[in-house]
Parts: sequence; structure tokens; C-alpha cells
Amino acid sequence: MNRTADRRQIDQSPDPAELFPGEAKAMAPLGLPGLVPGKREVDLYVRTYMTLLQSSGAISVSSLEPAHLTAASSLHAGAAEPGPDLSALVYSTQRLPSCITAVRDIVLGQSAAAFSRAGFAAMSDWRMVSAPGRRRRWLYDGDATLAAYIASASDLDDLVPTIVAYQIEWNKMHRIIAGDPDLVALIAHASAETPSVALVTETGDRLKLSPADWNRLRGVWGDDTWPNLAAIATSRKRYTLRMLSGSFLGYARATRQWWAPAARLLDHLDIANR
Repeated sequence: MNRTADRRQIDQSPDPAELFPGEAKAMAPLGLPGLVPGKREVDLYVRTYMTLLQSSGAISVSSLEPAHLTAASSLHAGAAEPGPDLSALVYSTQRLPSCITAVRDIVLGQSAAAFSRAGFAAMSDWRMVSAPGRRRRWLYDGDATLAAYIASASDLDDLVPTIVAYQIEWNKMHRIIAGDPDLVALIAHASAETPSVALVTETGDRLKLSPADWNRLRGVWGDDTWPNLAAIATSRKRYTLRMLSGSFLGYARATRQWWAPAARLLDHLDIANR
């Protein structure tokens, strides 16, 4: 039997309820036997999110999932599997601030002025947050909005797939937990008091994680393990993504502004002529 052809896959189409009014439903990928995604599929993915992000408002991350699945990144090899892809979850977790578990809306901009023009004038009151695996300037409003400063298209190429992968893996785990009342009870018990070794082991088994993967996930989440699982049990993630002043001209301008002080210093030191 052809295991590849027989392998179950998650539904790759976004839930219509998760799309905004007037937002086109992204085309689901073609499940052609033997198709190995390559540069064409990756380019399609990039064009998809660049086109959508250059629209006038927020987009649902769910609308990017079909193109993400078709691109079949090696960093998210198990994206289409019904079980968790622990490597992708850990990778994306380490590249996003821990507050991502509470966030609903993610806003991308190139400068403080861009955020101010878009109505985010009180960002000086937001809390600066960080991710352990990626240096980037993040600001969190303490509620449901996370802002990220971006300076180039390559920033988007890193950030967008990370957010999409995180949502996919969160929602996989939500389906697993929501479909297992005993697992829901285990998580609730562990969130209320220190869990026994047996409870911890059973939770990992019911999450369809190997002992090594379960230990790895708990190592990454630390003290947030049970609160995170409780949050996952409660609801699916339906992130929105909005890019401010997102033209390549804007990227070029932001890059020039970033480079200008360094260029002046290099000229002053006459580095170019050495």
C-alpha cells in the first residue's frame, strides 16, 4: 500500500467563519500524487502573503494556511499531519514572544511614525517583549495586540511562516484536547495543583507526543506548560495580521534610515579606502 497516498491529512481549507467580510477564500492546494513542492510553490506562498498584506486592513492568518501547506517547508514538514509537529511548534515558539498565547491581533510596521499614523499613538505605554530565538523589537499592549517592527521583505519571509506554523500547530493540539474529555480533565487538574508523574506521563501520551517530544515541549514552555495547555484547550487560534505602510519603497526607506548612522561613521573613519 502507498503510505504517502493513504496518509491522512488535516483539512487545508480555512473555515469561512475565520475570514473577514469580502476576503477571498484562498485556494486549497492540489493534492497531486507524487508532487514535490519546490521553488514555484514557495514563490506562490510569498506572493500570496505579500499581496494580502498590502491590502488596506487586517487579514486572517487562516487564509494563508493553504499556501503554507503547499509550500511544504522543511521547517514544517508535518504541517499536513493530524498529529502535532513538535519541531515546528518548538521552532515557532522560540521565535515569538511568550505573550503570543494571549494575542489575537498582530501588527507589523517599519517605524514608530507608521504605528502612530495607523492610530497606535500610545505605544510608549506598551510593554517591550522578546523572543528567545530571534532578535526583533516587539511591543505588547497587555491585552490582545502584539506589534512587531520589520525592516525588510526578508523579515516578512521569516515572520509570516512562523506565525502560520504556530497557529496550525496550536489548532492541531486544540482538536486533540477538545476531542478527549479525559485529557481536558487532566490539564485542568494539573493547572490547579502540582501534577503527579503519572498524570504528566498520561498527558503527553494523550497529546500524541513521544516521551522525548513531551519532555522537550515542557522544557521550552517551563512554568507556562499547564497554563498554555489550558489556553489551547479553551479555544482555537484565529490570528489576524496587518502590515502598515507595507510597500517595498517603505522597506527601502526604513533600511536607509537604519543604515545612515553607520554609513556616516564609516565615512568618518574612512573605512572604504582602507
